[in-house]
Amino acid sequence: MIKTYLKAKILAIKRRLHILIFNDFNPYPKVPNNLYFSPSYIVDNNKYKNQKLKYKNSNQNNDKIWRIDSRNKIKELLSINSNLYCKNVLDKNIKIKKGYTRKRIYLEFSKNRHAPIDIITKNNINKFKGVIICMQGTNSGAHLNLGEIKMPADVFKVKNGASLAMQAAEFGFIAVSFERIGFGERREIKLQNRNLSPTIDFSFHSLLYGNSSLGETVAEITVLVKWLKKKYSSKYKIWLKGYSSAGTTAIAAAASDNNIDGIAIGGCVGLANETILKRGATGYNDIPSLLKWFDQDVMISLISPRPCIIVAGISDHIWPYKFAEKALKVPKIIYKSDKSDNNLVLLKGNEGHTYYPDLIWPKIIDVFKNTRNKYINELKKN
Repeated sequence: MIKTYLKAKILAIKRRLHILIFNDFNPYPKVPNNLYFSPSYIVDNNKYKNQKLKYKNSNQNNDKIWRIDSRNKIKELLSINSNLYCKNVLDKNIKIKKGYTRKRIYLEFSKNRHAPIDIITKNNINKFKGVIICMQGTNSGAHLNLGEIKMPADVFKVKNGASLAMQAAEFGFIAVSFERIGFGERREIKLQNRNLSPTIDFSFHSLLYGNSSLGETVAEITVLVKWLKKKYSSKYKIWLKGYSSAGTTAIAAAASDNNIDGIAIGGCVGLANETILKRGATGYNDIPSLLKWFDQDVMISLISPRPCIIVAGISDHIWPYKFAEKALKVPKIIYKSDKSDNNLVLLKGNEGHTYYPDLIWPKIIDVFKNTRNKYINELKKN
C-alpha cells in the first residue's frame, strides 16, 4: 500500500514539474504524422463556408427579407424563454459613495428565478441622458460595476476600469447593475461537484431542456428592458454595456430584440473560426447550430441602425482588434444601407483584454448627444 502511494506521489510531482517547466504533461506516444487525435480537429470548418443566411445580397428588398429571416433564426437558435416576466418583489436603499444614490431591487422572472439589480444615480443631476444596463464578463460578479472588491482579482479589475455603473452615473446616466446567471450572487451553490467555471454546469443543463445559457440570459434582459421602459417611460433610451462574455450577451440581446436602443461593448467581437473555436470553451458563447446559418457579423448587422460601439485591444488574446475589423465588414454594409454609418463604431485599444473607459465613454456620450439633437430637429420639422 505504501509503495503504491509513493509511486502515485512521485508521478504527481513529475506531472506538476512538467506543467511548470513545459506548460504541459504528455505521457502518451507521439501521434504519427498526418493523423489527428485531438477532438478540436473533428469539426470540418469548410462545410460552414456556405452558411444558409450568410449575407450575400445588396438589393434593398432582399436585405429586408434577409434581416427578418436572420432575426427569426437567432431567436430560434437562442431558444429564448417566452414565459418569463419581470416583477419587483423587494427593494431597499443602500448606502453608497457620497453624492450617489443606490437602490437595490430584487426582481422575479419566474417562480424560482430571481435576480438583484442595483440602480445608481448621481444626486446633483436633474435630467438624465438615458439608462444603461451594466454587465460584467466572466468575472466574480456584478459588484464590480459598483467598484466593490470581494475577491483577490477584483483589485486589478477595479483598477482597470470595471466600475461600469459608477462611471455611467458619473456621466449622467441612470445606471442599472445587472447580475447575470451563474455569477456573483447568482453563482451556483446547490449542485454537488460543481465545475469551477461559472457557466459550464448551467450551459450543459440548459441543453437538456432544449435551451441555451446565452438565450436564458437574453430572455431575462428582454423582460428587464420592458420593465425599465415602463418604469422610466419611453423618453429614456436604454442601452446595454458590457465586456467579454457580457458583450456577447449584449450583441445577442440587441440582435434579437429591437426594444434595446443601443449597445457599448468590448473584448467580444470576431468570427468564430478565429476566436472562440481557437480556445477552450465555457459553454456560454456557444449557440447550437449557429454556424450552419451565420456568424457574429450577421448578428451585429441585425442591430442596425441602432448604435453599436465596440472597443477592441490590439493585443487581446481572444478578440484582438484585427479580428474585430474583419467581423465588421458585413455590418458596415448594412449600416451604410441604413444611412447610419456613424452608429457603428470600432475603437482601437492599445492593450489587451481589458476595460477602456477613457475610449468608450466619450463616444457613448457623443452618440447620445447626436441622437438627441436629431430627435429635436425632427420635432421642429414636424
